[in-house]
Amino acid sequence: MHLRMSTPIEVEGEDLNDSIAIEESQSVHIEEDDTVNMEDIQDPGLSKAGRKRKSRVWNHFVEIEVQEKGKLVQKVECKHCKRRYKYVDGGPTTTLLLHVEKKCPKLQKEQGKTQGMINFESQESANFAMGSGPGGGYDHAKNREIMAKMIIAHELPFAFVEYAWFNHLMKYNNHMFQRVSRHTIKKECIKVFESERDKMKKIFRDISKISLTSDCWTSNTSVGYMSLTAHYVDANWKLQKRIISFIDLVPPHSGEVISDGILDCLMKWGIQDKVGTITLDNASSNDRAACILKSNFEERDKLHFGGLFFHVRCCAHILNLIVQDGIKVIDPCLIKIRERVKYLRKSPSKLFQFGEIALANGIETKRSLCSDVKTRWNSTHRMLKSALHYKTTIHNYAKRDPNYEWEPTEKEWDSARKVCKFLEVFLEATNIFSGTTYPTSNLFLVETYNVKKEICEAYGSSDPFLIEMSKPMFQKFEKYWGEVGVLMAVASVFDPRFKLASVRYTYKELYPANEVAGRIEEVINHLRALHEKYTKAVVNSKAVTSTLSMEDTSTSTEPCSTAMSKILAFMKETSEENRSKSDLEVYLEEPPYVHEGGGPFDVLLWWCQNCSKFPILSKLAKDVLCIPVTTVASESAFSAGGRVLDDYRSSLSKDMVELLVCGGDWLRAVSKSIVLTLEQVAKEEENLEVEVAMKNLTMS
Repeated sequence: MHLRMSTPIEVEGEDLNDSIAIEESQSVHIEEDDTVNMEDIQDPGLSKAGRKRKSRVWNHFVEIEVQEKGKLVQKVECKHCKRRYKYVDGGPTTTLLLHVEKKCPKLQKEQGKTQGMINFESQESANFAMGSGPGGGYDHAKNREIMAKMIIAHELPFAFVEYAWFNHLMKYNNHMFQRVSRHTIKKECIKVFESERDKMKKIFRDISKISLTSDCWTSNTSVGYMSLTAHYVDANWKLQKRIISFIDLVPPHSGEVISDGILDCLMKWGIQDKVGTITLDNASSNDRAACILKSNFEERDKLHFGGLFFHVRCCAHILNLIVQDGIKVIDPCLIKIRERVKYLRKSPSKLFQFGEIALANGIETKRSLCSDVKTRWNSTHRMLKSALHYKTTIHNYAKRDPNYEWEPTEKEWDSARKVCKFLEVFLEATNIFSGTTYPTSNLFLVETYNVKKEICEAYGSSDPFLIEMSKPMFQKFEKYWGEVGVLMAVASVFDPRFKLASVRYTYKELYPANEVAGRIEEVINHLRALHEKYTKAVVNSKAVTSTLSMEDTSTSTEPCSTAMSKILAFMKETSEENRSKSDLEVYLEEPPYVHEGGGPFDVLLWWCQNCSKFPILSKLAKDVLCIPVTTVASESAFSAGGRVLDDYRSSLSKDMVELLVCGGDWLRAVSKSIVLTLEQVAKEEENLEVEVAMKNLTMS
């Protein structure tokens, strides 16, 4: 469509995958006067000895001298934000690296601007040149492997390798390039999948606990699929997630069918004894499946955490149910605004006229005029925000266009404003719960408290509209979260910023006064019981190691007399009587950690840095903090609809669908680059075209 008129309104497309950006980055606060041990620097790239510095931090820091108490003190200063650090010659640069990667506000801002760009560099691509073998020559096998990974990671059709211009490009870059057929690349994709699967199995062998999430999908041929995702904290204390199964479900999708599918997958991966929890949507079939799985693990004495945490209900799903009940009260207003926005969006000339009126009224026109998707309440929230922004413009436009109907009343506008403000806390909670790169179990209790507080304030207000809206929301909240699970309370204790304070504070608001003390004591008792189990496991493990060591060195041990045995027994008894406090007691007695950075707090990094201080408690924290509180990624957390396979995947065999879904997830996870699917690339291009068109029209 050719547009030549000037309009200052940006149009945001209607898309099921359009979601609110979620900041999932974690950061570590560094005190202003922290000491940094590092090599001295005159030139940022050289040490005093004249050696070339290898660390990339010197691209971001310079050496300076400052006056402190009448003395010249050497420091290093960030080139971007001017933050200064003391330093000591000869040590590591870890603190500076943390500043560059996570603390510097200017670098973080610049990084945020590039999040939507396609980045072709990755750790893997840096290790070898495209198509090159060990000796630098052309390696057809390696080239074929890389193409297979490209097909899987970017969700491309196998026929992509037969596209004429793709082959022209490859031949141009290397005249030795050999064409590959779709059948050959399909076989190569299977080899890549099997290789990556073997790597994953090796990783799982070293993981103590794995948490699961499961979700259901539907193909356009009405075939039901179930995905199973493993969540764990790796050896570097990084939260990881991998899709380990994507299988078709035989109807009916009963609890028995779901549990059988999950157990079969766990057996194939050899992780049937490592499952700590499973997070599922709120459905009767899922409840039944969780019950069957729990019984299976209990019979085999493999039910971890005493079975307290095994079944976790998806928090995003519950929040969605609560919100959907609340916004029903403004359905008439939503229909009017929705139809009004659609009316404007389908005509460039009307949109142009609307923009002129907005400018004439002195209204900022950079904000998008949003339409919504009924099943995604966050898009409805955005639509309300944009409509409220252009309220005056909408009213004035209605006077000029006789065909422009659906005029909301002033009362309806007021209701829309209240709903928009009211939903902010739900939006924040859903964004936090849906994170996949940071733990969420420790955040549940505080966010749930915020949600209930907002609902109760509205329910207890004198505004009839807020009371009407919040009443069904309050009832839904009490149905699912009237009893906050012990899991979420225990998990919040592992946040060193709060420890037991979060439980004590929130329980006062969540429960009657006469129940608070008893419920807090219950949380502490469960925490102690879990810690005791982990302590016994560690002691038993050390005992086995010690026994094996004694057997190996038995020929060099001296005989032990009766008198010596009695002395040793006495020493052991005395030691037990005067034993030191457990690391749990030390952790709870120490004051909470003060995070002064203002940015996101990396709880896993804190435990990584303190695992030697809390050797047993850190193991428990590692297993609890990997428990996800939602089954879905952020892009579908706001949706009331299900997940649907695209046409391409639906046309493939069931085994090939699992290969592409699981294999693509693994490859994208190990790559540090932003790997976009074809669907995401198309969306990026569409948004770019709209942006360019609007700028050109505004300038004309």
